[in-house]
Amino acid sequence: MRPYLVTSALLLLSSCVDTTQKPPPSTRLVYPSGVAFWRPEVTSSTNGFLYVAGANFDKCYESGAVTALDLDALGLRPFGKDFADAAEVGSFPALLTDLKVDANRSYVRIDSFAGEMTLWTPPGRSPRLFVPTRAEGSYLQVIDVADDGLGLTCEQSASNRDCRANALSLVGVPGANKDGVPGAPAPLGVTVDRFNPDGRVWVTHTELVGPPTTDTQSELQGYLVNLPAAAPTRETLTPSSFVPLGVNGLLPGAAHSVAIGGRYLYASGRSSATQQLGTLSAAYVLRLVDRTATDRVLETDVRSIYSIREARGVAVVSRPRSDDPTQVDPDRERVYLLARGPDTLLIIDIENARADLPTLRVVSAQSLPEGASELEVIPRAAGRGNLVAVTGSGDEAVSIYDEEVGQLVAQVLVGDQDPAQPSQPYGLTADVRGNSARLFTTTFGDGRVAVIDIPNLDRPQDARRVALLGVQQLRDTRQGTSVCQESSP
Repeated sequence: MRPYLVTSALLLLSSCVDTTQKPPPSTRLVYPSGVAFWRPEVTSSTNGFLYVAGANFDKCYESGAVTALDLDALGLRPFGKDFADAAEVGSFPALLTDLKVDANRSYVRIDSFAGEMTLWTPPGRSPRLFVPTRAEGSYLQVIDVADDGLGLTCEQSASNRDCRANALSLVGVPGANKDGVPGAPAPLGVTVDRFNPDGRVWVTHTELVGPPTTDTQSELQGYLVNLPAAAPTRETLTPSSFVPLGVNGLLPGAAHSVAIGGRYLYASGRSSATQQLGTLSAAYVLRLVDRTATDRVLETDVRSIYSIREARGVAVVSRPRSDDPTQVDPDRERVYLLARGPDTLLIIDIENARADLPTLRVVSAQSLPEGASELEVIPRAAGRGNLVAVTGSGDEAVSIYDEEVGQLVAQVLVGDQDPAQPSQPYGLTADVRGNSARLFTTTFGDGRVAVIDIPNLDRPQDARRVALLGVQQLRDTRQGTSVCQESSP
């Protein structure tokens, strides 16, 4: 009997007229997807450092890339500064086209079709970036960041500039059977226990694996892949690294994103690609995986309450004690889930979060603009309601939801609203300090990063786009692809 819980733009298509092989430019961003932010605790940097994965979506170049940006050097306005002085606001340029990238230090090549990006920053060591790529070979790219925030090196490769060499493939695993089981083709989502020295990195994938001649979805399988963040190597990638999501009678399906709770992983479900059966509808929208015994996968019945097609981004935070809102209760968690069809932000409270059978209760459902993709939770002071930022590729904006008022309080445009050049906001990360926040979202369609400031978290409605980073990606409207601009790396 299966465990059952009762509740109370990036496509893999490529087309480019120019087929000449050439490296991606370091001077601009090519279909930026995943993004991460870091500011060391002890630093002279005011604005910190940003890391951006270029997906090379239409294969104009022979690879993707990861770029490190020094936000001070770019000329961003100081973090947390309010907008009261119009002259001061106007003194900082809104279009920062010169990324000031040192191609010999702050730029590395990766495989094409990059997905999400996550950053591991345990105490006592330099940061490490993880980026899944859906190129043929289905790789997890691992990139180490120097203490100064700008130096990038390929952890898996003797070539410090080309991380494709010796990258870790998540298919063809030693010990897999003739059908490629287990395996994780088309990896997309990634997360890590950010501050834990013994943390593990978890990866989702969108293509199911199984017998090549099957005509039954139940004979296929989708996985969460996990590896030690300190040693993501071929030696540590074994069949036991693959956690199946279709077990104990649960229909196999693909996960989009995954979030790490105290005991459980929260996996959002999406449509699956298969070589045998074509595209399959999402088998679930939210499943829980027990980290203490990963063969325990718990289904939720969110779909019985909300008629939604599939899910995208997911996040989890600890909740305060019911008798003391200033203290965190490890047995209470809150999950934020982006649903599609219709696009909705679901907020789900988890009671007994460390028990064998936790209780889930949907506490809010907020309608969202079309194309909700990723989310970022912005915490306020202890005992306060959070803000949740959401990227939406359909309306060219980042939406901000305020838990304290129970509604969207801001929608910040990040593109030029040009139908021939949609911005398609996708990846999202934040710098949160004190009572201020700064959001960074990749605009996949026009090749830039939008910067949004919230100087006062008590007034999220004042959120404003303060800068666009990078040169706009030119687009061939006849082909629907980018123009392969020439640029030296």
